[in-house]
Order: sequence, then C-alpha cells, then structure tokens
Amino acid sequence: MSNEKTEIRLVRVHATEMAALKDYIEALYRHDEDFDAMVNIEAGVQSLMRNEVLATPYFIKREEERIGYVILTRYHSVEKGGLTIYIDELYVESQFRRSGIGKAIMEQILLIAREQGAKHLWAQTEPYNQAAQAFFLSLNFRPDPNKNFELPL
Repeated sequence: MSNEKTEIRLVRVHATEMAALKDYIEALYRHDEDFDAMVNIEAGVQSLMRNEVLATPYFIKREEERIGYVILTRYHSVEKGGLTIYIDELYVESQFRRSGIGKAIMEQILLIAREQGAKHLWAQTEPYNQAAQAFFLSLNFRPDPNKNFELPL
C-alpha cells in the first residue's frame, strides 16, 4: 500500500454538471432534514449559474472522484471591513467524513478567500449539528453572537 497522500481538491462546477450538483444538494438537505428547502433546489441552482460574481460552486474531489461539494458566496460587510466569503453549503459524502477531507478543503477555501481579498470567512450550522460546530471550532472559527433573521420574498 502506498504512503502517498491522496490528493483532495476543489474543482469549479461547470454548467454541464448541474445535475450532479443538484444530486449533492438534495443529499445535503436530506441529511439536514431540511425538506422545506428541497422545493428551491432547481431555482437555486439556476440562479447560482446566472450569478457567478456572487457565488461559486465547487466539487470536492479525491483524486478524480467526486466526494462532495461546497458553495462559496461573496458579499460586502462594512462591519467586517469588506469582502466576506460565506461557506453557503459544504457537504462531504458520509463514507469520507472524519478522515481529514474537511480540513484539507478548508485550507483551499482559505486560500481562495485570501486570493480574493476577503476580510472574513463565515459559516453557519444548524443548532443541532454538533459535528459541524465542532469542525468549525477546531479550525478556530468563533461563534457569531448575532441572531439571524430572514424574510422570504
């Protein structure tokens, strides 16, 4: 057996790969039991491809095999000092979790954020998702003291 480290990388999703991206998004929403969000997947993915300045989807690949995805969304925050990159969605297939892939991907996300001049990297987890919270805390993310509110339009 080889001692070489397996290559983990982010690869930008192309318009021709939208069906595969939608499959992953559905898997994430089923995992999170966010069934209400399932109705927005089609419109959300179409909007994603029309607004590449605002958000970029990536497949997570191990060698040449897709094993998950992440969507990075960009916005400006005066409070945070400028560009903020939001990890909108991060999903790794269950059989690949807890193997260092998340940390390897986060290194690449940090590189992307720094290359784009971001001042902050932001992520959100569901209150019950202790594993995701522990993951972000292990990477020195701090809990945000703000309460979030939303208004669907």
